Amino acid sequence: MNPKDMPKLPLLLIAAMLVAGAIAYPHLPERIPMHWNAAGQIDGWAERSFGSVFFAPLLALGLYVLFMVMPYFDPKRRNVLRSKQVYFLVLELVTGLMAVVFAGTLMAAFDPSFPMDRIILIGTGVMFVVLGNHLGRVKPNWTMGVRYSWTLSDEVVWVKTNRLGGRLFAVGGAITIAAAFLPAPANVFVLLGWVVTILPVTYVYSMLLYKKRHPDDMGPPEPVEDQAADEEPSAS
Repeated sequence: MNPKDMPKLPLLLIAAMLVAGAIAYPHLPERIPMHWNAAGQIDGWAERSFGSVFFAPLLALGLYVLFMVMPYFDPKRRNVLRSKQVYFLVLELVTGLMAVVFAGTLMAAFDPSFPMDRIILIGTGVMFVVLGNHLGRVKPNWTMGVRYSWTLSDEVVWVKTNRLGGRLFAVGGAITIAAAFLPAPANVFVLLGWVVTILPVTYVYSMLLYKKRHPDDMGPPEPVEDQAADEEPSAS
């Protein structure tokens, strides 16, 4: 992907994360939270250091570079470029979620009771709702979208499956936002429940649609003739 075409919003978010981290660093306690369990309780700590404080913005910067180079390795690179608005949206959403989590981590360092579980669930839900409303616009490719053998083999199957997947993602995102206000572990079970459900639903849907469009391709394999039997015996 041409660097000039890359979106600028993720870079602004990364810069804001770096500035916020630099301002907060001298005031952070010696130990900062790094992980939360399903109940929103801190169950992982780290000593305050450059690596622990700036891990998230550096990871976001690495993700930005990865998104820049990934299309070059896609056999359907042209379709990724045709879908670059959605491709860039994914990068912006993921970077935005990382920025929200980073800000929440800094706040939790000063107030361990900060509800990080709710922040993460709401942020994740919003990301899925927005992404779900754009997934149907993605052209067939190997980098993003609902990618199964059936969808990659037929553009009509791709379009219909990704539209279905987009609707399911949007509904699942709304459910995730609502689940943020449920007690643990019900909130996590709700999130995992719809995520696990989407995979078999879209897979079976794409398979049945492909079978309907290509019935001959779904039959039993044709017998392979023995080539050795057809060969004439060599002269001794």
